[in-house]
Parts: sequence; C-alpha cells; structure tokens
Amino acid sequence: MIRRSLTAAIAAIAITTAPMAAAYEGDFRHSPKGRTFRVRFDPESRIRLGAASSGARNENGRITPALEVHAGISVRRRYAFGEGPSRVEWQFDQRILSGFIAPFVRPFGDMPSFDATLYGAAAHRHDLAPRIVLPSSPPLSIPFPFDIGFDGEIGRVTVPRALPTGAADGAAIPFLRVSVARATAYLDPLRSNHPGRSIEIGVGVRYDLDVYGPQRGTGPEGSIARPRLVHRVAPGTAGSLRFRFETQDGLFSLDTRAEITPHWTSERTWKLGALGYGRVERTILAINDEPISAFFEGSYRLVPPALELAPLHDVRASLGIAFGLDLTPNPRVTKIQPRSRRAPTTAPVP
Repeated sequence: MIRRSLTAAIAAIAITTAPMAAAYEGDFRHSPKGRTFRVRFDPESRIRLGAASSGARNENGRITPALEVHAGISVRRRYAFGEGPSRVEWQFDQRILSGFIAPFVRPFGDMPSFDATLYGAAAHRHDLAPRIVLPSSPPLSIPFPFDIGFDGEIGRVTVPRALPTGAADGAAIPFLRVSVARATAYLDPLRSNHPGRSIEIGVGVRYDLDVYGPQRGTGPEGSIARPRLVHRVAPGTAGSLRFRFETQDGLFSLDTRAEITPHWTSERTWKLGALGYGRVERTILAINDEPISAFFEGSYRLVPPALELAPLHDVRASLGIAFGLDLTPNPRVTKIQPRSRRAPTTAPVP
C-alpha cells in the first residue's frame, strides 16, 4: 500500500501543476458593503520577500547588528488516496532559492554574509490506520502508531558572520560552508490530521564541505582564492528532532529543528557538529488578499575544530517583516472575456 500510494503521488506531481492545497470559499469573508476579503492562508504556498534587523555573534564574541534581506519560494501540495480506514494522505512541501543575505556585512574580502538553499523538500505520509504486516502464515498485522516522512535539501551555502580562529593565536580565517546534500527519514508520533503539524524524530545522512582560507602567512589574507577543504560525511549518524505547528487559518506558524551530527572528516577522524533553527511567523494583515507577516528567526551552528583552528560557534537572531505573494488558486477568480477589437458599427443615416 505504501509503495502504490507513493508511486501515485509522484506521478500526480509529475503530470499536474494544480495543488490540492487550494483556497476555498471558507477562506473568505464578506463585508456588509458586499466586499470579499481573505482571512485564511497557506503559509507554505507563497513567494516571500522581506527585510529584517538581526544580531549575530562574531569571532570576538560580540553581537553585531545588521540588515538582512530575506527571499524564497515555497509550494505545498496535498494528495489523498483511498477511502475510509484505508485512506492515505500525502503532504509535499518544497522550498526553492530560499534564504537571506546581509549585504552590508563582509566577514572577509568583498564576500557578504548569507545563508541560501537551492532546493529543499519534505514529504509527509498520514495513514488513518497505519499497520505493519509480518509475512508469516497467516500474515500478522500489528498497529504502527507513527506517520512517516522524508526531509532533505541540496545546495545550501553559508557564509557566517563569525569566522573560525586559530587555536593558538586567535587570528580569524575566511570560511564558508557548502552543505552539498542532506536527507532525513523520520517518524511522527503526533499523527495530526491538520497540515503543517508534526513531531519529527529523524535519522539521516549529510555531506558538508567546509572551505577555509589559507593559513596566516602562507597566502593572501581575507581571501579564499587558495582554499583548504575539509569534507564532512555523516553516514546515517545525523539525529534530528523537528516540531512544526500551524493554526487552521494559517495565520500563525512555528518551525523548530535541532540536529546532532557525529561525522567522519577528511582529516581521518570523527567529529561532532550541531545545528539549531527556529522560526515563528504571524500574518498581521493582507493587502489585496496578499499576506504581510512579522517573523522572528534564530539559528545556531557548531563547526568542530579542524586544521589548526578552534571550534566555531555561529549564533544569529533576526526580527523582520515579509511580504508574501500567495500561490494557492483563488476560486473567486473567473475568466474575463477579452474586449472586442472590432470598430463599432454605426446605424445607417436615414
């Protein structure tokens, strides 16, 4: 059943562009004057553009303020298969070219601080009556009290404001991280019927590439023109916990994630990394049915020691406003017939 429903879901995504998570008449209200306006939104189906004031820890331990520009595209699709106890629902969340940039913060050279992801996706399977079937004689069916899912991303590049420093002299070295790929399989004991609500206990793999500048005195300072590379591979050893919550009207959303990553490095040793992320978003108003929201976002990253460098603790928090272009189909929009381009005919003069 799992294989058939997954195959059908993938096929549906491939052949259609209409998401199931569309707007409905219940998402709108009517004023006494007869005007219609939207009061419910899907926080994962919109194009975002926003600005935020942020503070981040630099390599000296000081908190530096900065302006950030946030942008990204997110798309949600939901599909259902079967009826009654055999009903299976899939939720697919995708994010494209999402992240932020601090254009006036230059940790080294002319490189601004930023964190951007090329593509991220999550697939969540909700079964109304999940079970495990053992191939015995006769087959044995055992209740399975979890939803299951997958979460991953590719092509994430991060230039933090805090740079790694030498363990001996404390001198800063240029640094950027390329998270080539990450994939996590998880169980969800919450099993909520509402979209965007889950507790995800996951185990996964990831491959990160850390790019360091040259050792002081051996190359151009403030540049990664002659980089030193450290490969980090977690072969199924990345443990994570994620909590997601959305209100039914979509006006409030919460997404938090923590990850502990024992991994093998190209220095032929095991190291321990850690990641933490949280975002709270609240839609405060809408202009022409397009939402504007306030958000608070925070993150933490531990980069373990490498080469001759000390561990890096990257801490950041930001508060801002984002404008969203809603991507859910609107049932109130009807096709308008084009105006005729023919010249009007005049009646003959008697």
